Amino acid sequence: MSLDGTSQRTIDLFSPHGGSVLISDVVVGEKRREVKSDYVQKLADSIKQIGLINPITITPDNRLIAGYHRLQAFIQLGETRIPAVILNLSELEARLAEIDENLIRNELSVLERGEWLLERKRIYEELHPETKVGGLPGAPGGGKQAKTAPSATFAEDTANKTGQSRRVIEENIQIARDISPEVKEKIRDTELADRKKDLLRLARMNPEQQEKIVEKIISGEADTINHAKKILAAENVKSVELPEGKYRVIYADPPWQYGGCMNPDAGMAADLQYPTMPLDEIAALPVADLAADNAVLFLWTTSPLLQDSFTIINAWGFQYKASFVWDKVKHNFGYYNSVRHEFLLVCTKGSCTPDNPKLYDSVQSIERTEHSKKPEEFRQIIDDLYPSGPRIELFAREPADNWHSWGNQV
Repeated sequence: MSLDGTSQRTIDLFSPHGGSVLISDVVVGEKRREVKSDYVQKLADSIKQIGLINPITITPDNRLIAGYHRLQAFIQLGETRIPAVILNLSELEARLAEIDENLIRNELSVLERGEWLLERKRIYEELHPETKVGGLPGAPGGGKQAKTAPSATFAEDTANKTGQSRRVIEENIQIARDISPEVKEKIRDTELADRKKDLLRLARMNPEQQEKIVEKIISGEADTINHAKKILAAENVKSVELPEGKYRVIYADPPWQYGGCMNPDAGMAADLQYPTMPLDEIAALPVADLAADNAVLFLWTTSPLLQDSFTIINAWGFQYKASFVWDKVKHNFGYYNSVRHEFLLVCTKGSCTPDNPKLYDSVQSIERTEHSKKPEEFRQIIDDLYPSGPRIELFAREPADNWHSWGNQV
C-alpha cells in the first residue's frame, strides 16, 4: 500500500490536549535502532525553541511507526504528551513506513542503511509478491498468474523514495546481506561501519576471511582492509632456507615489490596477496650457487619490472637469451594500457641450449585464473625442452613432480 493513499488522521486538534497522545501510552517495538543521544539533544534544543514541526506517527492501537528520537526528546524535556498522527496500517505496512522514515530522515552509517534496506526489501516483496523475481506463483493449469495491478519493483520504489540510484541501493543491500552477523556486530560502532569501499570488499569475502580481517582492524594492528590482508599474508608463510646442490634448470617467479605501479583499488596489488621482496633482496639470494656450470633460468616478470629483471639475471650469474609471452586473455588495470600479458625470460649460464630442438610458439594464450598463479603449461614446455638434469622451482606455491621446490608458501 502506498503511503500516499493510506488512510490517516491527526488526533483531534480540538481536544483538551490539542492533538497529542500520552507518551506513556505509546508502544515502542523491540526492533528499534539504538538512540543517538547527541541527535536527541539537538532535537530537544530545537523543540524548546520552535516546537515540534513533525508529529510522531502511530497506529490506532498506539504502536509507534515513526518518530522514536522525537519521542525521546520529549521525554528528555520532561513532557508527558506528544503530538501524533494516526495511520491505519497493517503491521507490515507500519514497519515499512518506519523504515522509510529512517532511510529518509536519519543520518545512518553505510552498514545501518544496508540493514534497513535489506529489511525493506523483505517486507516490500512480502506485500507485493508479484514484484519478486519470478513473479506470482503459477496458476492452475500452468503458467504465471497475470499481474492485475502492476506495482513498482523494490528497487524502483526505493529509488523513488530515497533519491538513491538502484546501484547504490543494491550495493548497500549486498553489504548487509553478505557480511556475517558476527562481523556486523563487531564493526557496528567503529569507523569501518561507514566506509563503503571497505565494506564491499568485506562482503565479497567468505565469513572466515571477514572475521580475520576485522580482528586485525579492531585490535589496532591494521588501519584498513588492505593493510590487514598484507599482515595476514605475512603470517601465513614460513621462512625457508635455500637447498644445497646444483641445478641445471631453475624456474623462478619472484615476489616482486611493485610500489606505486599497480592499482590497489583493483584488488590486484601484489603485496596485498603475499609478502613481497625489494629488488636488492631478490638479487642477493645465492641463486648463482644453486646453478650448475651449464644451466638455464626461466624467470617470470611483468612490463613495469622488465628493466629490473635484468638486475636479477646479472646478479644470479645468467645472460638473457629469449622470452615467452603469456597472453592472459583477461585484462588487468595498467597506467599506460590495458595489460593482458606477462614475460617468461629465458636466460642461460655457460652452454645450455635445449635438449629438444622443438620450437614452441613464443606467445601462449592461456586464460588467467587466480592472482599471480602461472599456467602449468609453461612448466610442461620447460620439461619438454630440458628433460634431463636436476630442476628447482624458486618461490614455489606447491610441490611438483620431479621438481625440487623452494618457497615460503609450499
